[in-house]
Amino acid sequence: MLDFDFTKLDSVDCKKHFKEDSVREFIIAPLLKILGFKLQDSIHIESSLEVKLSHSLKSPTIIGSNKRIESHEMIIPDYILYVDSKPHCVLDAKAPIISIESNSKAERQVFYYAINKDIKTPYYALCNGVKFMLFATNGQEVLLDLALYNLNQDHKDYGLLKQYLTKPIESLRQNLQLDSKPTQHNDSWYLTKKLPSAITNPQKQAKARYFGCTAYFTRQSWDIVTQNILNFTDKGDVVLDLFGGSGVTAIEAMMNNRIGIHTDLNPLSIFMVKALAGECNLGELYEISEEIVYEFENLKPQNEKEIKQILKYAKYYHNAIDSEFGITATQKQQDSVMWIPQNATLPKGSDVDSVLQLFSQRQLVELAILRKLIFKKTTPSKNQENKIKKRNLRYSLLLAFYNTLTMCNLTFHETKSRKGKAGVCGIFAYYRYRIAKTPEKFNIIEIFKGKIQRVIKGKKELATSPYFYNSYCHPLQQVIKDFKGCLLHQRDDMEKKDSILHKINGDKIFQADATNLKEIESQSIDFIYTDPPYGAKIPYLDLSTMWNVWFDFPIDKTLREKECIEKGSLEKSRYDYYELMKRSLKEMYRVLKFNRWLAFVFQHQDPKLWQILVDSTENLGFEYVGSIRQDNGQESFKKVQNPSTVLSGQIIIYFKKVDNAKARVKLEVGEDIMEQMFKDIEAIIVEHNGASLNEIWNELVIKAVEGNYIDRIARKFESFIPAINERFECNEDKKYHLREHSSFSNYNIDLEKRVEYFIRAKLGRAKKDKIGLQFDDIVFEVIPLSKNGVQANKKMIRDILQELAFEINNKWYLKDKEQTLFSN
Repeated sequence: MLDFDFTKLDSVDCKKHFKEDSVREFIIAPLLKILGFKLQDSIHIESSLEVKLSHSLKSPTIIGSNKRIESHEMIIPDYILYVDSKPHCVLDAKAPIISIESNSKAERQVFYYAINKDIKTPYYALCNGVKFMLFATNGQEVLLDLALYNLNQDHKDYGLLKQYLTKPIESLRQNLQLDSKPTQHNDSWYLTKKLPSAITNPQKQAKARYFGCTAYFTRQSWDIVTQNILNFTDKGDVVLDLFGGSGVTAIEAMMNNRIGIHTDLNPLSIFMVKALAGECNLGELYEISEEIVYEFENLKPQNEKEIKQILKYAKYYHNAIDSEFGITATQKQQDSVMWIPQNATLPKGSDVDSVLQLFSQRQLVELAILRKLIFKKTTPSKNQENKIKKRNLRYSLLLAFYNTLTMCNLTFHETKSRKGKAGVCGIFAYYRYRIAKTPEKFNIIEIFKGKIQRVIKGKKELATSPYFYNSYCHPLQQVIKDFKGCLLHQRDDMEKKDSILHKINGDKIFQADATNLKEIESQSIDFIYTDPPYGAKIPYLDLSTMWNVWFDFPIDKTLREKECIEKGSLEKSRYDYYELMKRSLKEMYRVLKFNRWLAFVFQHQDPKLWQILVDSTENLGFEYVGSIRQDNGQESFKKVQNPSTVLSGQIIIYFKKVDNAKARVKLEVGEDIMEQMFKDIEAIIVEHNGASLNEIWNELVIKAVEGNYIDRIARKFESFIPAINERFECNEDKKYHLREHSSFSNYNIDLEKRVEYFIRAKLGRAKKDKIGLQFDDIVFEVIPLSKNGVQANKKMIRDILQELAFEINNKWYLKDKEQTLFSN
């Protein structure tokens, strides 16, 4: 390809005397000519590929540790390659004896050329005659490491080199990506999927995009999530996590050529995932962070007097991180008045009353200064492209700020680990605002610098994926309705919206109520993998107060009422929690396509909750397939503290939404009508102690008239029979009853009547087996099934038993006159 004998450079003597000018003349110049580059200033030459030689850069260049090369010091790269008149790659020649590997002095020099404000190229390259190395500026990773001695135009590496150096970056990604078209598998392909085996040693901390980058109260191990996504979906499928948390499901979906949708009620969750997923130039991100560090050192208070002086004039005003999260103050207001967080009240059980008490005065002032500098350095112009660019940079910097907040507060303290000293945020460790006996006093700006490196490292993983940003930017139709704003309060009536417009980027990451996913179209999702909250274990919104006030995210009572938890600041009952979870399951059923899967992570020690969730899911129309016991990687701090009382690992429950008669009827008449009909049938069954189809229909007509849904079921009863057969149990006399171990969904039926029905059924089964039952056996079965906020008691059960049964040797037997489903 090149008319040069590279074997000459193998000798040490030749390497010593072969200089940079020789590399330019004999290697780089011919290579650029073959690739089609023309000198930019050549007269009468029009070309999409141009090269500028030894161009002086006017702007100063940071070269690390806040040291600058000023313009008078002559910053002159050897070559700047242009594609379609845009700076594309900086290329420098070096002598063969000079190392051009990653992190070498030469590589660092050219990287800082690439991020200089005068050009900002997406690529930079070095050639020393022995090899040619190409780097991506965004991430600083090696794209090509070519040995020149065997490079020719037939070699595959030459083809890659040509694509990288001559294609616009927008089309380059499309040219290099692997085939992402769905295979268009039919429903049988999905339905025949087997449950995955448990991963024996999850590597929860193995990915920088999570560990040290998106700290949160709970997080699924990325490899477990990935295994499930790959097992149950095809490339191009849409994957949803409606309790998204730190975003592992959506991120891993996009890392594996699927479309990920992330929703959560907590705005902090939405911010974290947007901040991690938003694409930005990592070189520029690092450069801005260095400028912030430099200015911070000049602005930080030097003594207690200066701290008090700053706090004296500081105040809170609306200043969210961006307009998509709330009201943002003007730059003039931010410059004139130091912003500090709203002093929000902390939940009951906290060691202090309000947010500002979680910080020392020095921490408070320095964090406020750091936040102010991030805002200042990322102020967007009116240009839309610039606005998106600046927003992504701001979110990335604030993600590092979020992690700095996690360490720089009075709850953070030192702990011991197997590897020596470690530390823990008390909010994550104890699930409450617990002030440490001896809080760690970190250097805030040093922590921030470390967190910036974490964010860059995490974003590098996304950038190196052949799929992530293509999936992230992939337009969606007929999935997400058209709305503006990522927060709930910004949306108007979603009933009037459709989903015609293409959805891209952050439109797939938004705040939503899991009990009312009004933003997502019915039957539009291919797979749901979700890890919902469990009872009173973690009140997410309460525990996120510290971060939410620093980002000025709105949290009000209306939002808290939607949260699927027990207890919390609103003191929700367990019954409230059950009802909220049932409503979220109902939404999962609605948005999932037929013949697709739901993977539901269960982490609770209460077997009653398991039964309620499984029963509720099956009643909606899902088919329970099975479950696997899965370790989730590193044990939580709570588990280490309380090994005998905290559940270790998790259970993943699997359901299929199968296209059957029951499901089709529910789709035809509406899910709410079907559920009301089933409740009315329960009342009929209880009244008759078992009812035939004729009895059910005759009385259902009356109840349907009273319930104003007769028009929805008229002349359709025959089509309901398969659904009734699936929901209820029919005996040999063609009488329908509740299935064994099933509870009532109709809580309007009198409690005593429900208890009586369960006692009849329990004793009837025992009579058929010719056995008696002890009182405790009856109590422990009847009480959980009859519970709906009003607890059946032992006295009620004993009074009903004495009417229906007789006792011999502490065992109860159904009286002969009592006929049940199980009587002979």
